[in-house]
Amino acid sequence: MNKKVMAMAVAGALVAPAVALAQVQIGGSLTVFYYMHDPDNKSVGKSGDILEASEPELYVRAEEKLGGGTSVWFQCTSSLDAFITGSANAEGWCARNSGVGFRGGFGNFFVGNWDQPQKLIFNRGRGWFGGTNAFTGGSAVLLNGGSASGTQNPSPTTTGVNNPGTFFRRQASSVNYHSPNWGGFSFLAAFSAANESTGNPDAGLLDPRMYSLGGQFATGPFYVGLGYEIHQDYNPAAQTIGAGAAQYGGGDDTTLTAVLGLRMGGFDVRAMYSKSEYETTNSTDMDLDGFGVFADWNIAGPHTLRAQYVMVGDTSGSSAVNVGSYKGPASAGCWSGTASTASCANATGADLMAIFYSYAISKRTEVSVGYSQLANDGKATFSKGKTASSAGGTQKATGLVLRHRF
Repeated sequence: MNKKVMAMAVAGALVAPAVALAQVQIGGSLTVFYYMHDPDNKSVGKSGDILEASEPELYVRAEEKLGGGTSVWFQCTSSLDAFITGSANAEGWCARNSGVGFRGGFGNFFVGNWDQPQKLIFNRGRGWFGGTNAFTGGSAVLLNGGSASGTQNPSPTTTGVNNPGTFFRRQASSVNYHSPNWGGFSFLAAFSAANESTGNPDAGLLDPRMYSLGGQFATGPFYVGLGYEIHQDYNPAAQTIGAGAAQYGGGDDTTLTAVLGLRMGGFDVRAMYSKSEYETTNSTDMDLDGFGVFADWNIAGPHTLRAQYVMVGDTSGSSAVNVGSYKGPASAGCWSGTASTASCANATGADLMAIFYSYAISKRTEVSVGYSQLANDGKATFSKGKTASSAGGTQKATGLVLRHRF
């Protein structure tokens, strides 16, 4: 009898961990590039082959059912950059979309380090193509001012940190809500906690905070999405203009992203429009807008052809301040310190194009070959991220992509 009891106890001990882990999921993805990068300017950088990973990640997800259709969940997504480039570029544990929250019939309410609603809408537009990587990406560099991943609000006492000029954000210390799907419509909202402001004197004028909203409607082959984000007191640092430098304190910087999508047969086409405004003083601002078109054509079986075209126009407004790679209308090398000319507002945009052929080896593994090019207007200096660009420069890349999900 004792032997039977002992056997049952041992069996129970062996089974218990499996029961405890029944709602835990481990997975991830790996994307590897090998390509030839040409900065098209020998004074800026050399042409050469580059081997790197693009946002490889490992996630751990857990969920506990609480009853009544409600559950508490946890996710930790970590970088796997080190498996190609070494530990120097690794972001560490839970540096990518990670959080804890409750979900049920009311939607999903959570806190953590997460892609913001405006970025999530943007991601639906770009689809397969990267947002900022040097080979398949670039749309967020032109339209959203680059990337800020896993970052806090800027400090009220320090400018030029945490990429404050970008709207392509994974915001740390954020409070998020994703609604249920109501007949194809859903709503997203988030704001950042004011952690950085607690050490600022109460009389201080700067109180940085981010708010982000998104709405989308998807039914059958159609998709419509609209994202809006506002940065209060993010204070992007200005670049040197003429003999001196300028910067602005405070201001509300905003962006609006609209996406339209249509799937028909083997075609999946998305069009995107983006408009941003930076308040650089109480009376001046910098405005810019652009658009993108992204298309996937599943020719037959495992064969897919993909293309993207993105354009950001010349900046407008009356600002003498640059924000990241965006040139103020009174800057771009023609600011005199006391006056500017109308021509300064011209030739500060850029365009991006790419075409790729992809072959699906399996449901989880795909290889692609393609070409991408970023071309600056005469006074613009946008870069693919490997080497700086000279004004008016063109950067090109040709190579291979391997993607695997596990």
